[in-house]
Amino acid sequence: MKILDFLEKSIAVIGIIAFGGSVLPLMLTGGDPLAGDLESAGVTVLYGGLYVLVLAAIALRPAIAFQIPFASPALTAMMAFAFMTALWSLFPDITLRRSIAFLFTTVFGIWLALRFRFPEIMRLIVVGLSFLMFVSFFMIFAMPTIGLDSAQHVGAWKGVFFQKNVTGRMMVWLVLALVWLDWQKEMGRWVTRPLILLAMLLIVMSRSGTGLVTSVLVSVALLSTTMLRGSIRNFAPTMALLLALLVIMVTAGATFWYDVLYALGRDPTLTGRTVLWEHIVHSVGERPLQGYGYAAYWSGFNGPGSSFTRDWGITSAHSGWLELTLDLGLVGVALVVVVLGRMLFQGFFAARYGNSRPEAAWAFAVGCALLAVSVSESVFAERHSMNWVIATIAVVRLIQQSRWQRLLHDRAVEQHRLRRHVPAGAAPSPAYAGRSAYAGPYAGQGGGRAL
Repeated sequence: MKILDFLEKSIAVIGIIAFGGSVLPLMLTGGDPLAGDLESAGVTVLYGGLYVLVLAAIALRPAIAFQIPFASPALTAMMAFAFMTALWSLFPDITLRRSIAFLFTTVFGIWLALRFRFPEIMRLIVVGLSFLMFVSFFMIFAMPTIGLDSAQHVGAWKGVFFQKNVTGRMMVWLVLALVWLDWQKEMGRWVTRPLILLAMLLIVMSRSGTGLVTSVLVSVALLSTTMLRGSIRNFAPTMALLLALLVIMVTAGATFWYDVLYALGRDPTLTGRTVLWEHIVHSVGERPLQGYGYAAYWSGFNGPGSSFTRDWGITSAHSGWLELTLDLGLVGVALVVVVLGRMLFQGFFAARYGNSRPEAAWAFAVGCALLAVSVSESVFAERHSMNWVIATIAVVRLIQQSRWQRLLHDRAVEQHRLRRHVPAGAAPSPAYAGRSAYAGPYAGQGGGRAL
């Protein structure tokens, strides 16, 4: 079993590295790391091998395999709808191929959430993303043609990643996992704190303003949940303070938005995004409900987004909500609202009232991060992306918590009813004899936590 456990964790780390948005898949298959062609034959074969490994790991745990389709109805609906969009896609073959990639990305996240205890998931994320961080530092100093941006943001540290904003986003997830492990004392501080400093250094030197702001946001969101506990007498002043700070920040941002943008390295057009968004909004108006087919809008030389792809090299809406509407229409937007709403609302209230408060606090912080980043970056329903893997883990863990709490309550009610109907001194029914209140869906394997 130890060998099997090691193999499963190895597959998990390999998947995290592969979905980290780095140039490693291209380099391993002999491609040009500066070309950004993640759909070359070699890279496709590499990801195909990863899919086989993930399927093998799932097959070894039949109980988990049967749970995956039902882990999150919203995620399952999104995967099914992505394939369905091939019926009206501009490029059906591309939509089908990329829907398979989206399917395995989502399934990988669900498998992680169901297979491992939560502290283990955090440690696996730290191992995978720390590996990419150290390779990034190596690239920056030993291979600057790859590690440093030589195009729009000359000299910015992008490391092993394709673009500096990807560097910022991956380091945000690393920082969040490290802060959680440090907060819960699940990893030595002599490990977590130096790694946090290195990750923050990479964010700062990458000049990713969004990454810097988001890393601070998720840390504050995570740690501030400790103030949400306790009586309403303590909770009300805390919420009043947080709301006051939010009002001050929004007011200051609205008043000094011009200066804020320049402080973050942006111009008033958000590096040309406003021009792009105007074009996309017009396209969305033509197909609002069903979209243009999953990952099809930016394909082809004569497609609706071809002028930006050809002239500017843009293959993304640089907005999570606009990109999602192009791919899956308002149906996809509604499903993501359900997923994100669960992270924000259930995560918040579970962090205050639930039994697994630290885990719920992490999910709430993830929701805050995705909401903030989605303004200027495409982070929803991404294929081969740790952004979507992290989102999947958060929502599935929250659903599992909710189901376990419901089972706990049902068992407690059932036993209370049994005690009321069994005469004093009589033996309980064999169906209930020796049964504990609730040990989780995997009784005997760590109280429902270890899978």
